[in-house]
Amino acid sequence: MSTFAVSMVRDEADIIAATVGRMLTQVDRVIVADNMSTDETASILWDLAASHPTLTVLNDHEVAYSQSEKMTRLAQSAREQGAEWVVPFDADEVWYSPFGRIADVLAGFPDYAVAPARLYDHVATATDPVEGDPVVRLGWRRREPGGLPKVACRASADLVIEMGNHGCHYGPWNGREIPGQLVVRHFPYRSVEQMTRKAVQGAAALDAAGAPPQHGKHWRDYAALEAGSPGAIGEVFHTWFWSADPRASAELIFDPCP
Repeated sequence: MSTFAVSMVRDEADIIAATVGRMLTQVDRVIVADNMSTDETASILWDLAASHPTLTVLNDHEVAYSQSEKMTRLAQSAREQGAEWVVPFDADEVWYSPFGRIADVLAGFPDYAVAPARLYDHVATATDPVEGDPVVRLGWRRREPGGLPKVACRASADLVIEMGNHGCHYGPWNGREIPGQLVVRHFPYRSVEQMTRKAVQGAAALDAAGAPPQHGKHWRDYAALEAGSPGAIGEVFHTWFWSADPRASAELIFDPCP
């Protein structure tokens, strides 16, 4: 039984080697579509592919952020190459299972269709090292998982990956869920500059796709805020996604990514 992971990425040079590198140890093959990155993301991916034959890198030249459609196409490509499970992941996520390699864990559930993954957000703090891999550097995370899990999905001709990779659906059969097998460590906002770029680019790509207003609302709100008051996203970052004294916060725990 083969498990593939699929992802679409853009301008994630600071973290892409860490997250894709870890995923390569967890599944049988990884497919990543680079969406016109302007930083070193694409070259990092191609370098990884040169030394990892189980990594396939694709060029995505469509500016629109049609995430559900693009991720579904990648999932179907994985199915056509023999995947029986598909793990849709973002460039800022590290996936693992407390019970072993993800591909091996999923292979033990042949009659299930969906494996939800608890998602824990890591946050930047004043105590973090200044340099280095963000997955190692950002050791503080929120104690409670986010309200929306991520999912691994059984490959099927009628599989559709939903917006945000938070769910999937099939035709008339949705199958059963595997409880409590997967975990995601999420590193969404790593610096003011990275958060600003992500919000502005994300909002523009959503608009280009004609996405409904509720899709990516946080990116659109942040981008509008920044347009009206340059530097405003920095204030949001330091208020909500950064901690001056994480040891004093009951919401945070020091728990580095495994």
